[in-house]
Amino acid sequence: MATKRYFKYSTFLFVVSLFLLTSTIQAHPDSFAPIVKSEKEKIVHIAISSIVKRRSLSGDPFFNQFKKGLPKQQRQSALGSGFLVSDDGYIVTNHHVIAKAEKIEVKLHNGKKYTARIIGKDKQTELALIKIEAKNLPFVEWGDSKAIEVGDWVLAIGNPLGLDHTVTAGIISAKGRDVFGSTAYGQFLQTDAAINFGNSGGPLFNMDSEVIGINTAIVAGGQNLGFAIPSNLARKVIDQLKKHGKVDRGWFGVTIQDVHRELAESFGLPEGTLGTILTGVLPGSPAEKAGLKKGDILTEFNGIPLKKVTQLQQLVAETTPNTKVKVTVYRKGVTLYKTVKVELRQLTEETSLTSPRNFYKMRLVEMTTESRSSMNIKENFGLLVYDLDPTGIAWEKGIRKSDVILEANNHQLQTLKDFTSVVEKAQKKNRPISLLILRNGSSIYMALPVKN
Repeated sequence: MATKRYFKYSTFLFVVSLFLLTSTIQAHPDSFAPIVKSEKEKIVHIAISSIVKRRSLSGDPFFNQFKKGLPKQQRQSALGSGFLVSDDGYIVTNHHVIAKAEKIEVKLHNGKKYTARIIGKDKQTELALIKIEAKNLPFVEWGDSKAIEVGDWVLAIGNPLGLDHTVTAGIISAKGRDVFGSTAYGQFLQTDAAINFGNSGGPLFNMDSEVIGINTAIVAGGQNLGFAIPSNLARKVIDQLKKHGKVDRGWFGVTIQDVHRELAESFGLPEGTLGTILTGVLPGSPAEKAGLKKGDILTEFNGIPLKKVTQLQQLVAETTPNTKVKVTVYRKGVTLYKTVKVELRQLTEETSLTSPRNFYKMRLVEMTTESRSSMNIKENFGLLVYDLDPTGIAWEKGIRKSDVILEANNHQLQTLKDFTSVVEKAQKKNRPISLLILRNGSSIYMALPVKN
């Protein structure tokens, strides 16, 4: 009897072990070839060209003498990836791939080339939608990025370093990565599938041949650290770009900060509750109208528990303007329930470093009430220096990123047209322009010549 029981027990263990071994083997695909075969024709090669100013070879006159006779501008090219999302030629890629493009050329898997036009682009989420004039094209199916798990297999197809339709495989290493500032609201999928320059804008597939991410960035100096925008976020943005050419975002009118565990304890929050603390509430904002105050801790947004700043930013941004939402607020030991009517986020106009209206290789941004509050700027005027070209005269004269130009020739600046008008008048008189600049809370004067 003992021998029979032992035999039955051994047989049971063998069957269980065989089942577990079979399950493990099945978890590893025999080949990714079926996915590649079904999807490769839906991935495109993107080549962009733009006109840029020729950089100085050196400050040494000996070297600069060889520049004489060369054109002041030169054409620059770059490569990227994208994928078809409709049979009539709509293509998803990254914002940075086409942001400065003067011409966009798309090459399909069959070798056919088309000139593409930009339908819309969104820097906040690093997404762009372009289109070619073609019909009956194969296109991808979207997948649910929320359903993907850490450890799941994924496949990337793109054009790294110009090597068309390169395939790499890996797993999802992490979800909800808050990298590269607030880009994509800190919701990046991390993967160890090899991602290189040129993969940007290409798709990340799950094992059902569905796109669950858009490959966007890598960490310089790192290995196997690739990041993709989740498909669930991308689809919402792409739909708006297709319909309106831009993204309308909701606005609360608050400045916020993460509540870590020590802060939660100091505020007396219930154990296990985190949230987002309001460090400022703008006058006349939706938050102020709803009765929210500085120091309030938002713990839920429409029933969704809040854990970090980027989560709240995404939830508000994705809320249709003029929609009412319910928030749970913790204030001085008391839980309150508020209804906030989300408004349309103000848009800012900005210059491009290559814009015809840009005289000094500065990218200037018109400031909003929200941006002034976040920078603690009391003045209700001024233009933010968002970026500079280090080869330009503005940089040479000492202007730096994050400076706020309050006045030009004693004229307060509120719009880009104000600045343009002052420059044009100064050019006619051939006189330098005096600028009143706010930097780190202090005001300083600087002068710019009327010529670059």
